[in-house]
Amino acid sequence: MNNYKSNFLLTLTLLVAGTMFFPFISSCSKTGNINPSEAKIEYQVINLSYDALPVYLYVNLLRQNGTTAYRYPTPSGYFGLTNIDTPFQIRSASTGNVVNLLKIDSTNLSRETKYTLYITGTRAQNTLGYLFTVDTSTAARVGRGKIRFVNAAPAVTGAANGLTLTANDSVAFRQQRFNTFSDFIELPAGVYTFKISAFGTTNQTLEELANTTIQDGRLYTIYTYGRAGVAASDSTAFGAGILTNR
Repeated sequence: MNNYKSNFLLTLTLLVAGTMFFPFISSCSKTGNINPSEAKIEYQVINLSYDALPVYLYVNLLRQNGTTAYRYPTPSGYFGLTNIDTPFQIRSASTGNVVNLLKIDSTNLSRETKYTLYITGTRAQNTLGYLFTVDTSTAARVGRGKIRFVNAAPAVTGAANGLTLTANDSVAFRQQRFNTFSDFIELPAGVYTFKISAFGTTNQTLEELANTTIQDGRLYTIYTYGRAGVAASDSTAFGAGILTNR
């Protein structure tokens, strides 16, 4: 009888311990602590702040992507993350006076997903910030691609109410304000001329992306940066670019 009681108590203890242990495992799995090499997370950094100067991305206090500094306004292209522990930081690339410029929210990274980090605003105007996009979307219908619009141009003359983007003279996005991005929309696959203007002045084109091919099933992001009314030879002049997200 004593042996029976001992075995019963041992079994009960193990069951209670197991009941407490498995929720603990489950809760840990929800924190996002996943193996980066297995997760296949791809990241891209675009420095669109013309006075932030070159910067680096640090993850868990370790510099990412080797010695590559992110310079205005060139996209880094996607690269795989080798570490996804916090904190995510943008630091100046200066060797003499390293400054922590931004702390990036990285709490909701998902497996096999692409992301783009846009550094926006200016240090001089104390508007330095960022946009963070998830570069995935549901599949477009057959024969169509998808585009999205990011407005990262902080000082567009007369465009306090945002920007308009047309595709072959048809409005695709209207009144896209600074430091915001749109949802993806579908367009028939084909060749487009995209024009960007201040909201309400579509006859005054700030930038044009001519002969741009939108392919079947692909995802694209059109983004703006710089200042309108500045000579084209100036490095801070208004500009636009397009990314292929898929």
